[in-house]
Amino acid sequence: MGTFAERLDEALKEKRLTNRAAARALGKLGVATTYGYVGQLRRGDKTNPTLEQLRAFAELTGKSLDWLAGGDFPLPVEDAAAGEEARRIRAGLAELGVRNIAERMTGLSDFSMTAIASMVEAMRVAERLDDAEADAVNRAWFDREDG
Repeated sequence: MGTFAERLDEALKEKRLTNRAAARALGKLGVATTYGYVGQLRRGDKTNPTLEQLRAFAELTGKSLDWLAGGDFPLPVEDAAAGEEARRIRAGLAELGVRNIAERMTGLSDFSMTAIASMVEAMRVAERLDDAEADAVNRAWFDREDG
């Protein structure tokens, strides 16, 4: 079992979800789609769902994003509370303008993801963002009243 369409179809069958039921459930997760589009994804007629849609399918089916996208293991997604937290984080990231960066990271290897994480940590150290003293200075700077 390898393609996204095959995996999505398998996962939705496991949950006993029709295309219509899946589309309704995705809508409740904040991802509007039609049952026709769900059917096209299941058949492989459409092959490029958005990251938002992939995440919603993962949450709906209890499969990992990695597995749906072709990885080896169907790891379970977070429980409902963790899923809600993940949705809040995604919304916050979208507000900060980093959603595009996160979407561009989709499909990168573990090696590349580790390299990106290392670069971010190096930048945080260089800018002293995790330093308590720097934190206090930054807070004072942003809390000051401009005269």
